[in-house]
Amino acid sequence: MTPDQLAHIRSIIDARIAEIETSLAEDDPESKPVAPDVAIGRLSRLDSMQAQQMNLAQQRRQREELEHLKNALERMDKGSYGTCAYCLSPIAYERLEAMPDAVICISCAR
Repeated sequence: MTPDQLAHIRSIIDARIAEIETSLAEDDPESKPVAPDVAIGRLSRLDSMQAQQMNLAQQRRQREELEHLKNALERMDKGSYGTCAYCLSPIAYERLEAMPDAVICISCAR
């Protein structure tokens, strides 16, 4: 992988990290539980609880992606980024551009 390609992927990772951190920093009222003394209907309460669980699941996925992206930056700094963890062959640039946190090549992923 050329230094320009590596810099391009680093910029993609940095932008995604900033996007995730901004999203996680927002105080979303949907993630707050509805107090039992709030007078809403039973179905509205169930909808609210479902929306809360979906929002919490989304936050978990974002935190996990953030961790993977930070690990990718560490691999870049160590010089091991872009090498398959299984077969040690180079991971295609197109795959890394689409999934910058990829740790295995497309052949091993199959």
